[in-house]
Amino acid sequence: MLAPVIRKIVQNKKVLIERHLPSKGNLFVQKGDKLEPFQKLGDCMYSPNVFFFPKDFVPVKYLREKVYFQKGNLIGKMGVKKINAPENGYVGFDESSQEYFFEEMPAKFTLLSGLWGEVSQVIPEHSVLIDTVVTEVDLVACTDSFSFGELVVFPNPTEILEKFYLESFIKSTEGKIVYVGHYADLDTMSKARDLKISAVIAGSADPAAFSYAKSQNMGLGVLSGFGKMETPDFVYNLLNSVAYRHVFFHGDTGVLRIPMSGTEEENDLPGKKEALSKVIKKVIKGQKVQVLQKPHFGKIGVIDSVSGSSIFVKFGNELATVEIDQPNFYIIE
Repeated sequence: MLAPVIRKIVQNKKVLIERHLPSKGNLFVQKGDKLEPFQKLGDCMYSPNVFFFPKDFVPVKYLREKVYFQKGNLIGKMGVKKINAPENGYVGFDESSQEYFFEEMPAKFTLLSGLWGEVSQVIPEHSVLIDTVVTEVDLVACTDSFSFGELVVFPNPTEILEKFYLESFIKSTEGKIVYVGHYADLDTMSKARDLKISAVIAGSADPAAFSYAKSQNMGLGVLSGFGKMETPDFVYNLLNSVAYRHVFFHGDTGVLRIPMSGTEEENDLPGKKEALSKVIKKVIKGQKVQVLQKPHFGKIGVIDSVSGSSIFVKFGNELATVEIDQPNFYIIE
């Protein structure tokens, strides 16, 4: 009997990662420099929030050049509704879209390396290309977005996302990438948006949560699939071992990239695998499998025996085995 194999972790993979400034600025490094995660690469002045007003917005006066307004000052109207400046900033007019916009007061932005590596190339005033080593965690489904931020891992993988719980572990939730547990539902994603979390990692998610994340341009990465499915233990152990490290969520390629320093200890992190993706393998006793058959859908167990077109699986410390028909399972490595 053959079954598909999913290798969830590709470790010590050499890649080139670009770190770029959000606007023109200064870079402090050059080709060949050795980098560590909290090393400053450069800085620039950057407006964190810029938004455009609807077509019916009428400014307090005719504006074609940017005009400064203090927070709370009247800047215009939409119908009978008065619009005040949400922060100190500028109101201007975009000739290409023929729309007015508000630009928050620029502030200094510092670009950190976020990883260990060596500078491969510098594009003056814009970006740095870094040669580095990462561990990649495969995401079977994810929204098409990119995030870079501190990884927060709940100590109890079944704990749901609650504001009071999360805030007891980190001072600020904004911009974080958070592993929330085995399952992310619509309520979880709504709370994550309120907390300004940039990306959520979960063992599984329901379709409504996934659709909501896409509509809000939020990062959501699923490790096992849709429905209530478990996160493999060795994947959770890896995430837990690198908690509070800065990581890269690549929704376009379906991976979570974890920067590595290349030390001997990190080479022995849980789940070390060769750089292979998905293969077919002979089914034998002792393999770890994820089951796709009710009433055990999503559970992870170990093959106790193989018989014809089915296998018998043990879950956890249970003595009894459960028969699972082919193809309702896959091998996890």
